[in-house]
Amino acid sequence: MKIDKNTKISRILKENPEAIEAIASINKHFRKLRNPVLRKMLASRVNIADAAKIGGSSVNAFFEKLAPFGFEPETQTEEIITNTQNIFEMDKFKKENVVQMDVRPTIKSGNDPFKEIMTAIKTLPENAVLEIINVFEPIPLINNLREKGFVSFTERPNEGEVHTFFKKTGQTEVEDKPKQEHTDLSAFELKVAAFGENIRTIDVRELEMPMPMATILEEIETLPENHGLYVHHKRIPQFLLPELEKRGYSILSNEVDKENLNLLIYK
Repeated sequence: MKIDKNTKISRILKENPEAIEAIASINKHFRKLRNPVLRKMLASRVNIADAAKIGGSSVNAFFEKLAPFGFEPETQTEEIITNTQNIFEMDKFKKENVVQMDVRPTIKSGNDPFKEIMTAIKTLPENAVLEIINVFEPIPLINNLREKGFVSFTERPNEGEVHTFFKKTGQTEVEDKPKQEHTDLSAFELKVAAFGENIRTIDVRELEMPMPMATILEEIETLPENHGLYVHHKRIPQFLLPELEKRGYSILSNEVDKENLNLLIYK
């Protein structure tokens, strides 16, 4: 399989699950991929370049470790991926303007802190700074909030402890709910029928959060061209919508009842 710096970790692990140990050996930060819940949560959001930033490693380190497993890099780079640059200086902000949030217990329990972080972002007082305490640099979150006009600053005061600060400075606004095409049953079924046998079906209704979102993102990584993903869900996955939009996917929905919703995801 050909890979490059933009290849998602989830795609690599889907191709060869034994690659987990190879990646875990690059840096201690990657050992958390051995945890099935965290693997689903992180791997679908992070590509090789993002992972290299998290671990302060190089893209080539991934290429070298993955080569014995049949992964062939399309390009080589000697670039060492460094941690986030200091975009603003923390001493410019008063201590009382910092809202601190430690997500390590949430991650340790095997849950995804994304929802509680986004809630904190929405309720963050004007001119305040949100401080996230984590065990690694949250590159996917940094990328997500950059699109919403936030700048970030990361420091590592202690071994295994990463503090990332976010402040809203830009004017960029990204809708939390991208445009979604709602259809009635007949229109939904017509679109499904148009794919014929080119449909992959999954059911995420019984999965605990954040597994529905992680499972869907993992599935579309390997979805063949001109195929659709049919998902049995309980509700509209609002946090998934921006991720699908960034990847160029469209989504149709049809509500069966209050606890059952069918989704069709396709390009």
